[in-house]
Amino acid sequence: MKFQDAVLGEEEMMQLEPLNGEEIVRNLDAKEEVFFIGCSGWKEVCNPGGEPALQQVKKDLALRGISFTGTLVVDALCNKGMDELALLTQFRQAGRARALLVLSCEVGVRALGAVAGQRVVPALRTLAAEGFQGVLGERELCRLCGECLLDASGGLCPLYFCPKEMLTGPCQGAHQGQCEVDPKTPCGWELIYERLKAQGRLEMLKASAEPRDHSKILPLLRLRSTLAAGRK
Repeated sequence: MKFQDAVLGEEEMMQLEPLNGEEIVRNLDAKEEVFFIGCSGWKEVCNPGGEPALQQVKKDLALRGISFTGTLVVDALCNKGMDELALLTQFRQAGRARALLVLSCEVGVRALGAVAGQRVVPALRTLAAEGFQGVLGERELCRLCGECLLDASGGLCPLYFCPKEMLTGPCQGAHQGQCEVDPKTPCGWELIYERLKAQGRLEMLKASAEPRDHSKILPLLRLRSTLAAGRK
């Protein structure tokens, strides 16, 4: 079975697109060991590929010089409680890794980032339909931007947590940790700062995000119109 066939389904509510090996390697340090976590997904909801897809991606990355401390496949990575219990079963292998490579939708990446100490690196790009957002209890976790920054922002999406949707921050407009746009909302970049500080990765704040390539989300528009037409 081809990797694309294992990952992409015709009936799922959430559609996923694999990142190629070069894209993944750019987000990893060839000198650091990686723990690889996959998601089996939910029937008729999403299909990240599970164990078959994980092993195929692992084989490709190993040929590119990436080394792994271990692998793990979880039924639904969008469940933070399940993620935490699953990591405990592989505590030593996961603990030795400086990065967690995640084969799941970006909602699962977010959920894992909430319970893991290391940085999380996505291996899939999410092209979602029908508004499904996992079981985190929050809304619109993934903005479907086509260029995920979760690996560089400590697992906290700046498009979601920053009311200004700033890709490079902070803007210095926060007051006592609250955003100047909405005083009831915490400054997203202060949250990102604290997460990166806990991970020992504050140097990531020195990097500037490149302008977004909005053409990468065009397949989402075609996908939604196709699915909507098919379900009428």
